[in-house]
Amino acid sequence: MTVSSEIEDKTEIRQLEKTMARVQQESQATYQQFLMTQELRRNEMLELPVLTPSNPSGKSIPIPSYEEMNRLKQEREERIESYTADLDRLYARYKALENEREALFEQIKRLEQKPAEE
Repeated sequence: MTVSSEIEDKTEIRQLEKTMARVQQESQATYQQFLMTQELRRNEMLELPVLTPSNPSGKSIPIPSYEEMNRLKQEREERIESYTADLDRLYARYKALENEREALFEQIKRLEQKPAEE
């Protein structure tokens, strides 16, 4: 192996390592976002529907209308669906980033082994 090709390989390795670090950072950010969205969805699913509050003081409390209750239920279902879609998107992005990181790692490994083979 010539000195110039060795320098080119080392330069390429450094560039690949920088790219891999960026991909790893984006992967971690995506994973964190996935976990937060998962928790929001879980909390939304565990939340009890709005019930008429009991009032021990005996004073009159306005009871939500049927339309209002349906609107709140629909909004809740839409939030859950939105979180689910976000989770699917984030999972796909995370997997793509991990595949990209693995490919970069393989390239680096191949370049590092190149001098030993020649």
